[in-house]
Amino acid sequence: MPQSPSNRVALVLGIPIDDLTLEQAVRRTLELADAYRTDGRPRQIVTVNVDFLTNALGWTPWSSPRHPELLEILRRADLVTADGMPVVWLARLLGTPIERRVTGADLAPALASAMAQSGHRLYLLGGRGDIGQQAADRLVELNPGLRIAGVHSPFVHTEGEAMLEAEEQDADTVARINAAEPDVLLIAFGNPKQEVWFQRNRHRLKVGVGIGIGGTFEFIVGRVSRAPVWMQRTGLEWIYRIAQDPKRLWRRYAVGFSKLAVMSLPLVLHDRFQHWRFRRRLQHRPGDIDQTASPGTNTNPPEDGARRLVLPEIVDADWVRSQQSMPDQDATDALIVDFSATRFLDSTALGYLARIWKTRQNTRRRVRAEGLEHTPVASLLKMTRTWDLFTERHDQPPPAPQGTTGSRGTALLEPERPIDGIGVARLSGRLDADRAARLDLDAFGAELGGTDLLLDLSDLQFIDSTGLGLLFKLQRRFASQGRRLALCEMQPPVRQLMEITRLTTLFLHARTRQEALALLAQPETDAMR
Repeated sequence: MPQSPSNRVALVLGIPIDDLTLEQAVRRTLELADAYRTDGRPRQIVTVNVDFLTNALGWTPWSSPRHPELLEILRRADLVTADGMPVVWLARLLGTPIERRVTGADLAPALASAMAQSGHRLYLLGGRGDIGQQAADRLVELNPGLRIAGVHSPFVHTEGEAMLEAEEQDADTVARINAAEPDVLLIAFGNPKQEVWFQRNRHRLKVGVGIGIGGTFEFIVGRVSRAPVWMQRTGLEWIYRIAQDPKRLWRRYAVGFSKLAVMSLPLVLHDRFQHWRFRRRLQHRPGDIDQTASPGTNTNPPEDGARRLVLPEIVDADWVRSQQSMPDQDATDALIVDFSATRFLDSTALGYLARIWKTRQNTRRRVRAEGLEHTPVASLLKMTRTWDLFTERHDQPPPAPQGTTGSRGTALLEPERPIDGIGVARLSGRLDADRAARLDLDAFGAELGGTDLLLDLSDLQFIDSTGLGLLFKLQRRFASQGRRLALCEMQPPVRQLMEITRLTTLFLHARTRQEALALLAQPETDAMR
């Protein structure tokens, strides 16, 4: 089925952006809210602007993400719209024009209007002082019949030592929301706090959709005015905003736009070079054929039940339109994408593949790539910041039931043989809010006995703030028993998240096992220097 404007995806700096009008975004939001009643999975909607891109990404395609947790959220969000015009412009430069931007300031009022008609319930979370209540009153005034499930303005922490107590601090807020049973939750903590807060509580929230909307409550009540419509449509709204508060905003916009230009230029130049390089083949290639093959057509047989998507030499918008079905919609547990013959990928095709990846990840179905290492598209995937999507390890079994401590690859702790009287364990896979709930720290501590612990993180692919909180709880538990915990072999995303959340100094850590063992062998006062 060809992609329509309501399901087409543009890939901007490795982040899939859904191409939607405001009306389509409202309709899709309500559909996602209704889907929760069927499967009980809260959905997340993100409106991406320059701040999101610069907060999440490193300066170059080769540098580590600035905020690995935020990047993960943006990639996996169930719906992502272009909030800022620079995002729209960049998509156009890359040949995947977005219909128009959908901002949080536009989405929230339009959604309230539709919910007044549909009967869905709305909850307003965040905002300074009583701004949330003022916004709720204003929305009801403008939309008679709108059902406000609740309003709450807590203070939340997403960095520093205070965030390690987040689970207990968030419990009251989560209980309030769940008791109100809203369909849609508007979160006004600002980026990235609102996205991180929803993600770390997603597994225990009973809400259909969570949407981060930044300072939209202030727009709704009129405390901050929007730019004239002509400035919004031409992408000049940032000038209007700077004029309102130049002392606070000029540096933010200057730094943001400068970083976005540096981040985007290599990608745009590479895209132009690729089109020039393959222009003759793009103009004179044979007609499209069905490029999907049944399992077993490759010399390396796929795993049982897997579907194989064999990509042709040229994978572009014409090829995407030729596909009769979306591989993300079938019921097979595993999908193999074969890049062996591929020499050219355009942005439309990358968006298509990124959508497949995101959908299957969110529904816990596996997808992996073959034939990438020695193909010309490898450099393109690295330049577009999507290399890690398609080279992620996807050979892990589903998460184990709560209380187990084995099962390599599901972010569960695996004890190893002690070294010189020091306990050793390995943490593998992913450690996010959902998987953290599956770790039984009491059982693991009892299994180790009374020794200090060296925790090897070399196989830990990803960790979020909840996972960091779990490690801190483990360290605190050891300290209360007169034992010590040392971390070693941290992968760059793990180390970077620890640094950006300002938690590095709270842990005893070293680069290698040998250094960590040496630290644990020292007296405690020397090791913490």
